[in-house]
Amino acid sequence: WRKYNVKHMTRTYPAGSRVDSSNYNPVLAWAMGCQLVALNFQTCDTPLILNDGMFRQKGGCGYVQKPKSIMGGSRPSSMALKVSILSAHCLPKPNGAKAGEVIDPYIKVELHDVHMSKSGKEEYSCEGTKTTSVNNNGFCPVWKDELATFEVQSPDVAMLVFKVIDDDYDYDDNIASSAIPVSCLRKGYRSVQLFDEHHTRTGPFEYATLFVKIS
Repeated sequence: WRKYNVKHMTRTYPAGSRVDSSNYNPVLAWAMGCQLVALNFQTCDTPLILNDGMFRQKGGCGYVQKPKSIMGGSRPSSMALKVSILSAHCLPKPNGAKAGEVIDPYIKVELHDVHMSKSGKEEYSCEGTKTTSVNNNGFCPVWKDELATFEVQSPDVAMLVFKVIDDDYDYDDNIASSAIPVSCLRKGYRSVQLFDEHHTRTGPFEYATLFVKIS
């Protein structure tokens, strides 16, 4: 499939049987070199977060150049990735509400990757971890010794996702999120911009950030 897409164009899209407008994960299709990976934009789920993070590259122009490995080049070596969650700042309430109880945030970190199976077939994989919850602090919650460690099999196509979630009694509300290609990560202390479910940073989300260490 990847070899075919070097000289041909492929469009993928959600199956017609997805009557709930759910999405498939686009990472494997990108890794195979598909040029047009269509998603249901009316559903604010993880695949759409990944899509937003992927195409935020190049100034959000809408086009991203394929990695050389997808165009017939050599496959990059696997790498170890460590992410320390240090703090968050100016986290809004669920749905950007102006009133309501103070949130109890925790951070979920996910790696969306492509690995080679025992049968020699490339497969999509996802692994994640989460921090402890910080009670009643959406303004400047701080975490200590919260470290996520991953073995990235395909650094050229893997994506890292940060999700801020409110720990509640009955249902944990999604607060904000951000997706970043592993190839775009830089080592050191970094400020990660957070986005609402519509992938914007307006209103109460304008100053929402995570402070992390990448190594």
